[in-house]
Amino acid sequence: MLKIKIPCSTSNLGPGFDTLGLALNRYLYIAVDAAESVTITVEGNGKEHIATDESNLVICGMKAVAKKLGKELPAFHLHLKNEIPAYGGLGGSGAAIAGGIFLANELLKGNLSCDEMLNIAVEIEGHPDNVSAALFGGLTINCYNSDGNVHCRSVKITKPLFVVTCSPHFQVHTKQARKLLPDHILLKDAVTNIENTASLVAALMSGDFDALRYTTADRLHEQYRSTLIPGYNDVKKAALNAGALSFNISGAGPTVFAFAVKNEEEIGNAMKSAFLQHGQQSSVEVMSVDNDGMKVIV
Repeated sequence: MLKIKIPCSTSNLGPGFDTLGLALNRYLYIAVDAAESVTITVEGNGKEHIATDESNLVICGMKAVAKKLGKELPAFHLHLKNEIPAYGGLGGSGAAIAGGIFLANELLKGNLSCDEMLNIAVEIEGHPDNVSAALFGGLTINCYNSDGNVHCRSVKITKPLFVVTCSPHFQVHTKQARKLLPDHILLKDAVTNIENTASLVAALMSGDFDALRYTTADRLHEQYRSTLIPGYNDVKKAALNAGALSFNISGAGPTVFAFAVKNEEEIGNAMKSAFLQHGQQSSVEVMSVDNDGMKVIV
């Protein structure tokens, strides 16, 4: 039996659209055993929505590796235990894809490098932020070269930082959220996001967390995606009034999150109460950064 755990993640972090990921300490656990046929069992968050046939994203990742290596996967049984909040925006699909790729590389003795696994994952996921965080942990900064290959730098965040997430109980599909985004943007908005993304990375690397009050501002996507989240402005105001350093949409949403160094419980309760005032039940998690990424459980 082989067991692994893969962290969830938040992405974009405001201005770092499709570029920045941050691994967090809630996990997808996968155990694989030899079997006579391919079977999947699931427990934990959102188990009723996780496929147990070959459309499962773990299987998709495994098949992609087998295809790249030109090998056949053996029969196996997968058991998935999911503690990642299931309403969207916290890298659940990225964790599943990355986990499948890692498992297949182990089972088939593929000797793929981390960069090779990342690029296979991006081909399936479509963007590198969540899958890179799942593989490498910490703060991941991603870019493409002229050949279309993704390169990632992972930075450990060693100073204590809370990530308070609040997930309203509905789902926003990433494709739906992307359709809201304009094809063209103003030059001044592009410059603002470049400035803020660079400053945000510097703030997280240096531990200057007070700078998160202004470096997480975004001009590319959040103003459009926030229209899919009832009560967004009131939830933001509640979080900041309770002591949050920042407030942003996690990935494509609907999960929102706040960075904090104190008052983390109060911030979570404030966001939950504000959502409730708009008729939305929600779930709060107080998380911290996972600096390790995907790990084999011994």
